[in-house]
Amino acid sequence: MSTPIDDATRATVRQLADKGMSHRAIGRQLGIHHSTVARALRATDEPDAPAAEPGTEPDEPRHEPQDAPPHEPDEPDAAPPPPTSGAPRAPRLIHDLPAWLVQDLNILVDPFTGRLPEPVARAIHTAAEQRRATWRANAVRRASHPSHDTATAQ
Repeated sequence: MSTPIDDATRATVRQLADKGMSHRAIGRQLGIHHSTVARALRATDEPDAPAAEPGTEPDEPRHEPQDAPPHEPDEPDAAPPPPTSGAPRAPRLIHDLPAWLVQDLNILVDPFTGRLPEPVARAIHTAAEQRRATWRANAVRRASHPSHDTATAQ
């Protein structure tokens, strides 16, 4: 037996699906079965036009005849929408990681929160900060070295 859902839940399901969530993840979040999520999405994907009564055919075709001129807008088109939602891009890796490391990190990520455990994240951050400090120290040392001075190089 199917579970009826209200319009507010149906709208929430549509919003979460538009964000890229799976049917099962939406179902878990809203406390409904994933097949109910799929049914709600199918219901919102249907056109809003009223259905014709059985046995009746429309008198006019719903498309324009082939010899009709194309529709000309009264005003110029607005600027196209931005290519993204405006959300900041997620940082990307500059270097490829070995497959074993990616697999290990994926195993360590909490499946519900998508985060690494705090001690692991802290250890990675500490190691990265040590590397950044080394880079900064080397950059300062190179900048202060006389062979890098542009006045004496000429």
